[in-house]
Amino acid sequence: MMLEKKLPILLASCLMAGTLLAGCGTNGAEENSNQTENNASNAGMDNNSVTEDSAGEEGAGDTSTDGGMEEDGSANLNEGIDTVLTHLEELKSTLENTSDDFGKINEQGMSLDASWEEIESQIEENYADDYKTIEESLYPLIDESKKDEPDADKMNQLLDETMEKMNKFKEKITASE
Repeated sequence: MMLEKKLPILLASCLMAGTLLAGCGTNGAEENSNQTENNASNAGMDNNSVTEDSAGEEGAGDTSTDGGMEEDGSANLNEGIDTVLTHLEELKSTLENTSDDFGKINEQGMSLDASWEEIESQIEENYADDYKTIEESLYPLIDESKKDEPDADKMNQLLDETMEKMNKFKEKITASE
């Protein structure tokens, strides 16, 4: 008879404990499954970009994860250089039109920095002299753009130098293709 009274309590306790354990296990499984899905989708994006970038070229359908670069990496390097040049032009325009909008200058300086970082190691490894030349004006420009009150005159000078160096570098890269 004692067992009859304890059975519902024991059964309810087991169900609650099982539910709690199942809930804990589900969270971990969801995290792992989300992580796996993210990794799979990221890998898929890399593979798709390679296939799209190399469509119609020798090796079309190659599923390597080099981001669509040709053997020398010139495809992404050219795109990266264009992105850096675009950020430089936007910053130049901001300085010409609203040089007192320090927030916008700071933001554009950070965007410039981020776009440079994407191609920086490739340039440093393959074009060490050009890398050094470009960074002599680029880093001071980025540093100035991040100040609370950037000096517009100093930035304009650095911008002109950097844009000239980046354009010359782009011509060099384009000519070597």
